[in-house]
Amino acid sequence: MQLGQLNWFDYSILALFVSYMVLVGILLKKKMKGSGDFLLAGRKIPGWVTGIAFISANISALELIGMSASGAEYGFLTFHFYYLGAIPGMIFLGIFMMPFYYSTKIRSVPEYLKYRFDKKAHFFNSLTTLLGMALGSGIYLYSMSLIFEVMLGWDQTFSIFFTAGVVLVYTYFGGLSSSIYTEVLQFFLTILGLSPLVFIGLYSLGGWEGLMAKVPSTHKHMWVGLSGGDNALGWDAISVIFGLGFVLSFSYWTCGFAEVQRAMAAKDYHSARMTPLIGAVFKILLPFLTIIPGLIALTKFPDQMGKEYNKSLLILIKEFYPHGMLGLGVTAMVAAFMAGMSSSITALNTIFTYDFYQTYIRPGRPDDEYLKVGKLCTMGSVLFAILGSFIAMRFDNVMNYIQLLFSFFNAPLIGIFLLGMFWVRASAVSGFWGLLLGTTAGIGHFVLVEMGVLFYKTEMVSNFYGAIYSGFTCIFVIWIVSLFTKQRPIEELEGLLYSTRDKSLPFWDRKLLLWGTALIVLLTGFNLWLA
Repeated sequence: MQLGQLNWFDYSILALFVSYMVLVGILLKKKMKGSGDFLLAGRKIPGWVTGIAFISANISALELIGMSASGAEYGFLTFHFYYLGAIPGMIFLGIFMMPFYYSTKIRSVPEYLKYRFDKKAHFFNSLTTLLGMALGSGIYLYSMSLIFEVMLGWDQTFSIFFTAGVVLVYTYFGGLSSSIYTEVLQFFLTILGLSPLVFIGLYSLGGWEGLMAKVPSTHKHMWVGLSGGDNALGWDAISVIFGLGFVLSFSYWTCGFAEVQRAMAAKDYHSARMTPLIGAVFKILLPFLTIIPGLIALTKFPDQMGKEYNKSLLILIKEFYPHGMLGLGVTAMVAAFMAGMSSSITALNTIFTYDFYQTYIRPGRPDDEYLKVGKLCTMGSVLFAILGSFIAMRFDNVMNYIQLLFSFFNAPLIGIFLLGMFWVRASAVSGFWGLLLGTTAGIGHFVLVEMGVLFYKTEMVSNFYGAIYSGFTCIFVIWIVSLFTKQRPIEELEGLLYSTRDKSLPFWDRKLLLWGTALIVLLTGFNLWLA
């Protein structure tokens, strides 16, 4: 399905957006005087900006297409990716974990492990993070090439190199600052470009009640039928609550550097902690922009869509938008893609420059050298993303591919960071063994599934259980190893533990607790409404 020919006005909207992205990077080039400016944005960005960038960095064209497709195929079950798989972790990050990340002035998430545990844990986490991000950024490129092929008729290979080139230009010149400031525009463009689909669609169906009257009964519940796996996805309560809701949610949102980096760039301690909470407000409402369009397409255009659920959002754009709005809709998709990819690129260049080059290859060099390495790494990261996009082409379902990567590389992180921050007895050597065996458990689980030794109803359920094995193995190994090995002297852990935190900075901030409580109440209300 192709949207048809965009006219000159549609293309001018897209061209104006791309030009703005490039211009921002070029204008910010003058301010990139050191590696801290380029890789850390000087830690001087307002909280509301980092809050929007935090959520924008996670919105990608893959999410828009994938979640609308899942909404059409599975209905309200898809809300779990937001209300269980995202919001709780974001709240926990703002209230409990950002105080350690920000007050210690670490420059990356892996760097925390170097000071809390040892260099072996730091090196292992840096390596797996780089690998996971390189493959993940490739998924962004591949998914965008699919959208360009369907929407504009562009060749996939050309689309990959074109979009990678645009992201490279503004991140190479402006670094993290350009990425964050463009992500704010990208977020509002995504909302502006796609929210009319929901309003037009609901209006044409007679409002929310009209939509619910036509949606199949199997699509109307988040929790009904979950306990025994009696649902279209084959999910069961254990896999969803512990796999998605605890291990994957907390490891991704509290330890994923692409998102946490935005909070680290905030201008002060309070703004850094508010960043994920501000992002969570938008995240609660986001499924109505991603999942509901899928349900609208299912009920209004079932013949056009058939069983090709990935077309749901594209069908609505084609049917509802005239020229001009069509260009805005296409630009919204492009904006979502660029936000996701640029966040991965800026995280990759920071980790390589500080956690590999400065720590292990050439420590103690002038800062100008690290700035040059950061810029070169930006180019290298884009090349790896291009390579990763061709790897992603080998998978039939990229959403399952993403969850598989998370179960390998992200799942063990929640164990090492939770125990590292809140258990003083966690020993220096335990972190490395927890990460190693946790990652091995995730990979081992995947091998057993592929061999037919373990069987699950769906590939997604398999990935959730893989995350459970990986995450809890890491926790168990750190606990066992710590009982038989020596803990680090407490004076070496200043500011890295809850018990040794910087007491001059408020941990139990009343305003933050009110934000967190309000989000939990709102989240509970949506869960009860959609149950």
